[in-house]
Amino acid sequence: MKLSEIIKKFDCTIYTPTLLLDKDINYGFCSDLMSDALLILNSVKDQRVLQESILITGLSTNQSIRTAEMLDVEIVLLVRGKIPSLKVIDLAIESKILLLGTDLTMFNASGKLYAEGIKGIKYDEQW
Repeated sequence: MKLSEIIKKFDCTIYTPTLLLDKDINYGFCSDLMSDALLILNSVKDQRVLQESILITGLSTNQSIRTAEMLDVEIVLLVRGKIPSLKVIDLAIESKILLLGTDLTMFNASGKLYAEGIKGIKYDEQW
């Protein structure tokens, strides 16, 4: 699914418009606990998977940006109408992380992505 389609269908706010790119998103994962998100590093054998992924979270702090940076995930989608602070937006720009927001819940955002063919990243899955 193209990122532009996600932005349109989810009525996303783009917090880092200078980093906007239209790329294919094929994988996604959700977490409000960034330590859980980091466990994915041990599971994913093909780095391309993370580069084609979107991190969905309700955590609108620097931790979500730093986690995405460590995972080489370029897109973070904040759910539940969370609004990041200017410090978080600045860090996202500095880290080259496209930061989006939607009013959808995490469950609904994930379900809609799954319905569009986005695959979830499973722990210890062989690629």
